[in-house]
Amino acid sequence: MKRFLPTLLALLPVVSAAAETPAPADLGALLREADEKSPALRAASARLEAARRVPSQMRALPDPEIAISYTNDGLSGFTLGDSEFSNLALTWRQEVPYPGKRARAGELAEENARISATDFERARLEVASVVKSAYADLYRLDRAAAFLDETRLALTTLAESARRRYEVGEGNQESVLKAQTEILTLEAEMARVSGDRKRVEARLNATLGRAEDASIGPAMSLPEVKLPEDLKALEEAAVATSPSVVGLQAAALRAEAGARLAQLDLKPDFIWSGSYMNRDGLDPMVTGMLGLRLPLYRGRKQAQALLAAESEATAARQDLADLQLRTRASVRELTARFEKADRLVTLYGQGVVPQARSALESARTAYGVGRLPFLDLLNDQVVVLEARIQLALEESERLQAVAALEPLLARELIRIPAASGAAGGSHDAGR
Repeated sequence: MKRFLPTLLALLPVVSAAAETPAPADLGALLREADEKSPALRAASARLEAARRVPSQMRALPDPEIAISYTNDGLSGFTLGDSEFSNLALTWRQEVPYPGKRARAGELAEENARISATDFERARLEVASVVKSAYADLYRLDRAAAFLDETRLALTTLAESARRRYEVGEGNQESVLKAQTEILTLEAEMARVSGDRKRVEARLNATLGRAEDASIGPAMSLPEVKLPEDLKALEEAAVATSPSVVGLQAAALRAEAGARLAQLDLKPDFIWSGSYMNRDGLDPMVTGMLGLRLPLYRGRKQAQALLAAESEATAARQDLADLQLRTRASVRELTARFEKADRLVTLYGQGVVPQARSALESARTAYGVGRLPFLDLLNDQVVVLEARIQLALEESERLQAVAALEPLLARELIRIPAASGAAGGSHDAGR
């Protein structure tokens, strides 16, 4: 028991630190949380629900009017039942739009609902893209932090070795100072990486709808990514299925429906009413009325509304053409971004990093037997660090390019493993 207690007390800080360390970030879990709690998605969903309830309203007749009126003969007293000119009347009045107006208004509302549906789909894809992009940033920053910490430990050892050699006259002070400078530079870079990670965490927490900036665990790996089709096929798919393009197509149809409705507004609307008049003992009376709402000021109202609607339809068609061109350009840009990053991942993962490591190992051996200057060994250590950080950057860039393509293609291109934090590819094994 006397031996066990000191051991337990020694382990308490380790256990406490482990309890405070967040579990590794799971990309699949983050995406599910965003899908359920993202304020942007909830807002888009609510707008879609509201838009779907409008068409039936537009197709319904205007609300009728009902009124009760009393007519008295003279001012000396109530004459209902005594005078044939006195009555208590109940009147029903109904406005009937010109035939076709309600159908056109319903068509316009349906196009609005379609636009809301595409807005929701675009928001869903964009939120998922933001989550994946932020996760890739976390991966890049976590890799960089690990590499910096590992290199700092290695440089600390080298600095101590250089100091000992300087003290016994086998080295020079420049080596010691240079090693210390590099260590301070690494610490500054670690502070920058830590600050960047907090910024990414804040952005991701906001996307997830978290009220507080909760700490997000390390991103251990990235899922494999690739482009499923050639560039031309991707362009055509984006133009055909992009929620933004589909939304503008619906907007163009809405503008055309608005122009057709404005054309019908040049026609008069109908009004009818009927009244029942009680005369309290005398025979009741009934009246009926049929009227028109005349567009007498059509030159300043309805005709101008029609011209405005036609201009809106023209603008919507041009917006659609512009977006289609920009969508093709975005696909080409993101494809080029992916291909560049993919090529660099291969070059760094299979060439630069292994070569730099081999050079570092050789430099360590040569330095140990006095055949290599300290500054050359220090430089080789920094080269390995920079190559590994660049590899993580290109891996992140490759995933972000594909994540940015997903909203354009209206489909998921990145396959998320069941436990994304435990799977995925890294071209710098054992880092």
